[in-house]
Amino acid sequence: MTALRFLPPLVWTGCIGWFSSDAWSAARTGSLLLPLLKQLIPWATPELIEALHWLIRKAAHLVEYAILAGLWRRTFPPSARMPAWRLPLTLCVLTAALDELHQATTLARGASAADVLLDSAGAAMALVALGRRKAKRP
Repeated sequence: MTALRFLPPLVWTGCIGWFSSDAWSAARTGSLLLPLLKQLIPWATPELIEALHWLIRKAAHLVEYAILAGLWRRTFPPSARMPAWRLPLTLCVLTAALDELHQATTLARGASAADVLLDSAGAAMALVALGRRKAKRP
């Protein structure tokens, strides 16, 4: 296994770290997304717009960690000793926990155990999908 195989998941982990900075806080993304959502859905109530903003932010967690899981899965091909999902999922859960600890140190963000679960669920869903895709191949 070459060291270059580690580059994509490590770069993406760095991106996740950047996404957990104050630059991507709810207030910052809200200043961009809320006006856009108001333009796209002019009849929506302010509560609905806020709910959609929240939903987009949580969906981003799923997508970020699904990508990370896929990258780790590609880095560590399956072996007879360990299921293909175990190490990638472990690394994603560890990243999610460290990410939340990082957010606890920022001014505009906070740590959330629920986000660790959400991130882990995104990783697990991607690994299940990848496992099924591999199983269907002849």
